Amino acid sequence: MQGRDGEVPGRTGKIAAVALARDDLSATAAKAPTVVQIRGLVDWVGGGRALTQTGRLRRADALMLVELLDTGDVLDSRFPIHSSADLYGVTLLVEWARACGLVRVVRGRMVAVGKRAGLLERPLDLVDHLLAALPRLVGELGDSVVAADAAHTVEALFGDLVGHGGTLPLERACEVAWSTAMSRYWFPDATPLQMDMQRRRSDGDVRRVLDAVAGLGVLTIDADVIALTALGSRSVPVWLGMGTPESGVLCVDVTLRESADPLIWRRLRVPADMRLDRFHLVLGAAMGWQDSHLHVFERGTERYGFADPELDIRDDREVTIGALLVRPGDRLDYEYDFGDRWEHDIVLQAVEGADGKASCCIDGAGRCPPEDVGGTPGYEDLRRALAAPDDDRHTELLEWLGLEHAADFDAAAFAVEHANDAIGRVLVAHSA
Repeated sequence: MQGRDGEVPGRTGKIAAVALARDDLSATAAKAPTVVQIRGLVDWVGGGRALTQTGRLRRADALMLVELLDTGDVLDSRFPIHSSADLYGVTLLVEWARACGLVRVVRGRMVAVGKRAGLLERPLDLVDHLLAALPRLVGELGDSVVAADAAHTVEALFGDLVGHGGTLPLERACEVAWSTAMSRYWFPDATPLQMDMQRRRSDGDVRRVLDAVAGLGVLTIDADVIALTALGSRSVPVWLGMGTPESGVLCVDVTLRESADPLIWRRLRVPADMRLDRFHLVLGAAMGWQDSHLHVFERGTERYGFADPELDIRDDREVTIGALLVRPGDRLDYEYDFGDRWEHDIVLQAVEGADGKASCCIDGAGRCPPEDVGGTPGYEDLRRALAAPDDDRHTELLEWLGLEHAADFDAAAFAVEHANDAIGRVLVAHSA
């Protein structure tokens, strides 16, 4: 049954509901304190404001902004103000606006960027851009290892928040940020006291980040519990590259090339604007890969993965899956583990309307081969050895797989529920 204009009524209702929800969230975003301040700042900058030789706003202008934007900076006669560098609230807003490209410095003056003016009239998009710019505010977020590694720690923290249903104890948030930073930094000569001080500074910087984000209206902090608002439930996943509710859904088939008896494949549903690096995680989790090796997506001469100019591989964080798969039948090649060379065919089956559901696996078959087995030839060799008790490698391979009996290895084993559990876990664990 179709409506008067050829639209399916159910789908029309969903589109209208999505549009209404976006309008409501946009109205909420427009009232967020930091959004109001950023818009006020850009309007105030206008055609230009002179800067000091160190690139800061002059004292009189900085003090004007404290009152105009209600930045929260406390003025104390014991601590003289020389420029905006002495005012944290003013500095944060200015640098945030610069990171978003709303203002820039030209010949010693700060000026508004005309071509970005339209962003100020789209509050929901402005919140998205401010969130995306947050990890670049390293100097304004603090001086701890968590602030220094903000590109990873901040996304990890918020990914954990999303993965736990939108609420998280502050203590947990601090631990996630700290452990993420410490996986990339180490202090071999630090004393326990020095490490304790570093941890305390890191926890303080986490709170500073959360307070800044709370100003965007995307979360609240109450009794040391962080909770996403309705705006945050939409905008934070967008920032993390997980996709938007209104983007539409891609239904794709992923098939492990050269697999047979059984054919190993998965059917996935993902938001069209999901970042390609996130899609890599969903794909790997659904297939059963451990994400312990490099990967690359290929479309013609285009290659995406961990950025490597020498291999002509572009950053897969900079493109969405929907930008590469547009019409049913469009294809991508995907290779995981450049040693074992597990090659996959990715084919777009359908483009569907938005339904608000999370990324998921809806069908498939075949057990994922073990990691580091030696590619397709090695996997075939392993299965032959397991099927032959008299093979010299039979017992050794059972021990390697952690199995007691060869019958415990079922090459056809697959469960949609297990695939979706893995997808849910991996999007939390790899949020940076």
